[in-house]
Amino acid sequence: MLIPENIAAVLLSERLPLTAFFASVTRDFHLAEDVFQDVCVKALGRAGEFDTAAHVMNWARLVGKNRAIDILRARDGRYLGLSAEMLDVLAAEWPEHHQSDDLQEALGKCIDQVTPNNRELLRLRYFERRNCADVATMMGRKIETVYQALARLHKTLGECMRLQIQNETSL
Repeated sequence: MLIPENIAAVLLSERLPLTAFFASVTRDFHLAEDVFQDVCVKALGRAGEFDTAAHVMNWARLVGKNRAIDILRARDGRYLGLSAEMLDVLAAEWPEHHQSDDLQEALGKCIDQVTPNNRELLRLRYFERRNCADVATMMGRKIETVYQALARLHKTLGECMRLQIQNETSL
């Protein structure tokens, strides 16, 4: 079973591919970011259920796709995106994540490099599982600022982890 730190490492290292997949459903990058954040929170809440990184990724793609469609249906009354068959083909062909034993260590090193304020933001959002509105209130920020800060953090941590893992494999 994977612990929450492993799940967070997997999801953050695969943020861009997952967000791109969700954007193929939503046709809206900002909405895809919201779906990614929802998937992260849900995955951390189900930590005891995942055995491997591949399991996390398959679950994340399925749950994220369904969440994106639900949001669009609630907002627009219907979903006009890709057909269910096409989304299934995309999900099946999407590159698989290959978990490294060093993911958790890489994430820890990368989190150590962010500011204390950003560590607090990560703690509130993902480890205390608070929604962005609550985080904004607790930190005295606008909700848009929290969304932007999280998006930047996801990108920064993902890039940092890729570099950490790349450096480890080139040694």
